[in-house]
Amino acid sequence: MVSLRILTHKMATSQNMKTAYYPIFLNLKDQNVLVVGGGKVAERKIVNLLKYGCRIHVVSPQLTARLKKLVAEEKIQHIPEQSLNRFMTKASMVIAATDDPVVNSQIASRAKEKGLLVNAVDQPRDCNFIMPSIVKSGDLQIAISTGGKSPALAKKIRKELQALFGSEYGSLVRLLGAIREEVLAQGAASSKNKAFFENLANSDLLELIRKGDIHGIRAALKSTLRPGFPVDDIVMRVFKKQTRETPNKGKGSRQK
Repeated sequence: MVSLRILTHKMATSQNMKTAYYPIFLNLKDQNVLVVGGGKVAERKIVNLLKYGCRIHVVSPQLTARLKKLVAEEKIQHIPEQSLNRFMTKASMVIAATDDPVVNSQIASRAKEKGLLVNAVDQPRDCNFIMPSIVKSGDLQIAISTGGKSPALAKKIRKELQALFGSEYGSLVRLLGAIREEVLAQGAASSKNKAFFENLANSDLLELIRKGDIHGIRAALKSTLRPGFPVDDIVMRVFKKQTRETPNKGKGSRQK
């Protein structure tokens, strides 16, 4: 198992120092995550974590109805409290999400002693990482944090950004990613690639996607990319549903 362990004792700061959080995106696929708590807060954390492909083990005498359903569907594993230490040694991350701050602190301390990533909900002093508020559109993710000082403000900013970054951005990321993969596979010089990719990112593609103009997207790419580049194949893959509905002309409406 790829470990996400960190040496927390080397990262500790003195009480008179300001904590500075380093922003990072983690690959949690197939990693073991231990969640202590079975209420609504733990449920929200678990449902979100499931989107990222990790293996979740939950410890709690009681579970919400939704968590019980996830256990029955074998999407998460409910383990007995006496197995907490054994599973903690296998975990990459621990989430303390009980309704008792003292218990959360105790769990966090034990996790830190083992060099684990640990988040105690609403208790930043017990965390060695905090979870940001996220704006997500496909593979585009924007993380917002106030360093644990004002989750309410982070939530407000998230809502404002959600109105600006709609589903068209997720489509644009998929399109640019597919083009980049093809360009790199063809072995083009990296010095030329940077300017090329920046030009694509700053082109009219976003507006064409927003309008659902598949024909316009094809035309724009073919005017930019070299002859023989598999534009049609890429557009078909990225906009599969729309190309089936309107293969040769745009919808002229915003994607939902």
